[in-house]
Amino acid sequence: MARTEMSIFDFAMRAEKDGIGFYTRAAKKFNDRELRDLFMKLAKEEARHLETFIGIKAKAEKKGADQCFRSEAVSDYLDTIIREGLFPKGDSMVKRLEKVNDVGGACAIAMEAEKNAIMLYSELAKISKDKEQKKILEDITKEERSHIVMVGSARADYDPAYAAMRFGRFF
Repeated sequence: MARTEMSIFDFAMRAEKDGIGFYTRAAKKFNDRELRDLFMKLAKEEARHLETFIGIKAKAEKKGADQCFRSEAVSDYLDTIIREGLFPKGDSMVKRLEKVNDVGGACAIAMEAEKNAIMLYSELAKISKDKEQKKILEDITKEERSHIVMVGSARADYDPAYAAMRFGRFF
């Protein structure tokens, strides 16, 4: 199996763009104002991450550091995440969201993507030799963790089965 030839930064930027697209579409799909506000807030945070990765990439290229993040230096399971993407890509993302008619389903897709982001960015932080990059990746990982908590709370409000599983009881 050939490795993915993509800079980690390019991949992260693509993943964040997918996240912006997903959350923006999800916000338009549901009428609930609180939910729309949550999805738009998450879209804005992903946009901020995108700007951060654009900045990291530019700095790394100046230092000639970009190459050390090509995925030959990355484990097989990270390579798999890179191949699959954090969010369902392109049409499949739209199709998956179109098939989902309830908030719980949309939240489940978002939580899956956020989990993949946490795995990816925390692994990248571990292998980064650049202190500034490591710190930025650790900070973004923390934010993605907070996204899972926010989306999980929203999911629990709209999905009684998930709430029961998460909290161990029905309300």
